[in-house]
Amino acid sequence: MKRLTLMSATVLAAALLCLAAARAATTYSNAVDGVRTASAEREDVNVIFKAAGDLPGMGKVTLKRDGNNVTGGTWSLTVLPPDADAASSEKGRLEGSVTGGSFAFDGDGNLTGVSSVELSVEGGTGQHASVGGGSGTLNLSRDIENPPKLKGTLSLSF
Repeated sequence: MKRLTLMSATVLAAALLCLAAARAATTYSNAVDGVRTASAEREDVNVIFKAAGDLPGMGKVTLKRDGNNVTGGTWSLTVLPPDADAASSEKGRLEGSVTGGSFAFDGDGNLTGVSSVELSVEGGTGQHASVGGGSGTLNLSRDIENPPKLKGTLSLSF
């Protein structure tokens, strides 16, 4: 009887491991357009952005800086239905912290981009209420056709 119980426990543990492996993180990719809303001379740089792709919506990232290094911050993304308009309801929200990355500035001190900004996915609401963790990256560079604006990519895995 003890052997049967031990074998049953082993089989159950293996099945749970397989189930956990099958529930691996999904990666969501977005193209983003943004505008900087704070002076680059300040300690914090804020960027408001619009995301299009797997998780369309509107977001904000606040980046703390020390020179050209991103030293921390926060981010959030309000996920909307594809082709949302003013009457659309949000599907949910994702949020987290910023853990690193780098800034690029032109000779006049204007922000020209951020690269390899490391994002920690810490939670969500609505359709994303079950999200308990994950990671991501944000990369933005000056839009050549409209220099005050930034464009790039946002990738999140959870």
